Amino acid sequence: MALVSEFLGQLTLSYTGEPDPRFPTVVPARDFDPARDAARIETAIKTKGVDEQTIIDILTRRSAEQRRDIAFEYERLAKKDLNTALKGALSGSLEALMLGLMKGTTQYDASELKASMKGLGTDEETLIELVCSRNNEELTEIKRVYKELFKKDLEKDIAGDTSGDFLKLLLALVQTKRDEPSNVVDYEKIDDDARSLYEAGVKRKGTDVATWIAIMSQRSVPHLQKVFERYKSYSPYDIKESIRKEVKGDLERSFLTLVECFENKQLYFANRLSEAMKSKGAKEKVVTRIMVSRCEVDLVKIRTEFKRQHKRSLYQTIAEHTKGDYQKALLSLCGGDD
Repeated sequence: MALVSEFLGQLTLSYTGEPDPRFPTVVPARDFDPARDAARIETAIKTKGVDEQTIIDILTRRSAEQRRDIAFEYERLAKKDLNTALKGALSGSLEALMLGLMKGTTQYDASELKASMKGLGTDEETLIELVCSRNNEELTEIKRVYKELFKKDLEKDIAGDTSGDFLKLLLALVQTKRDEPSNVVDYEKIDDDARSLYEAGVKRKGTDVATWIAIMSQRSVPHLQKVFERYKSYSPYDIKESIRKEVKGDLERSFLTLVECFENKQLYFANRLSEAMKSKGAKEKVVTRIMVSRCEVDLVKIRTEFKRQHKRSLYQTIAEHTKGDYQKALLSLCGGDD
């Protein structure tokens, strides 16, 4: 009993209803002067051959809010839009990275989602990463900004672009019905959910995907962490092995992403970065997206997990697998070698 109350005491400390602590590599610059930064960027753009280094130094070391202020001052000074000026001055991966930074985290997520569903074919990998790794609060904000930017509902676009159980899971997540963490541990519910997951999958012929979707999209993260532990006492396989046995394709990838994010979100991103840089010619799109979207959220923790898991630092890995100005910008966002 003493153990249980000690456990509950720890939980109460962990879940105070406060937003998740942040571990950014990019923080607001001190002695910030947006007019001075705007003037330096204008000079850098006008320089013969473009002074990319100055643009990188400024935009990768300012917070999203400060970058907005710079854009405002730039327009006043140069009588043109900063994004348009950057598009004209930069190209390739560096351009994508800088324009991503000009958006701010939520706006960037929303536009990446839109891009993943644009035109012929869907970029399921991006869709899965963004929808399955964001929490209620982030998804609510993304939906609001998505509607503001594109005059369409995110749910409707997802429904128009995906189908079957994959669509059902994405919609269940985007509807943000997930319970908030509570400081009360409901052992009975943990046991019920673990048994339900087992009975809906490994125990039967065919998978009752609806039950899996309901539990994975509605329960709080701390609750699910305990459900997956408990699940091992019912099933001969752990939850990830069970997913691999029961479902395939985009649905399998989505469930695995969810479980990895529930267990350790920063490790999930560290592994994504490692994977993206393994191939010859790094998958720059993935690297850019993670670095831009996490640099003001939890990139310090992602770096720590990267080093722990892959036995070398994220900084060294970026230095080895990317090149040129794009590499310099990524290293600046990375914020240091561990």
